[in-house]
Amino acid sequence: MPQKLKDDVRDRIIEAAGAIFAERGFTAARLADVAVRAGISTGNIYKYFDDKESLFNAIVTAPIAAQLLRLLRIRLREFERLDDWERATASGSDAARALLAFWIEHRPAVLILLRGSHGTRYERVRTMMIHEMERLASAYAQKRGGSGALPSPARFVLHRVFARTVDMIADILEAHREPIAIQQAVAVFWRYQLAGLQALLNPS
Repeated sequence: MPQKLKDDVRDRIIEAAGAIFAERGFTAARLADVAVRAGISTGNIYKYFDDKESLFNAIVTAPIAAQLLRLLRIRLREFERLDDWERATASGSDAARALLAFWIEHRPAVLILLRGSHGTRYERVRTMMIHEMERLASAYAQKRGGSGALPSPARFVLHRVFARTVDMIADILEAHREPIAIQQAVAVFWRYQLAGLQALLNPS
């Protein structure tokens, strides 16, 4: 008689694996640790998933990674049209609201993409996000200033700012599970970050 698989056990495995992958990264994560977190035996995992990679792929998918980057680009492009960046939070921007809703809906996968996908085909997503923010910010600053490429110190600062931005998003998603708590934490961060970026890229 074939074994009867239980949805609740599969859900526990996926939830535990999401946390382990985010905390330790794909390479360092062990199925034994996932099993402990899920409260089952390691052998039980193999009833649901062939190996660590198939478990990872059940959480992080190509459509999720692609949509994360697409929504980020839409969000970034709106800044060229805005005069007051401090209003571009989820309460004042459709693009911001859509991006935040995506982070909340796909919290485990997004957290892994930002922090724990090294050793997988998605390991460049974090770097791509940072580079996309740098590219559009640099292009915006050059357009506003009417000059050539940004000087090296300015590029260094922008890179660090956006690397910390990705880290902060991951920190928020790791620390908070409830949508309202994530929304509130992101709102505080965006208010702080948007004011600083506008001052940096729009010098008087």
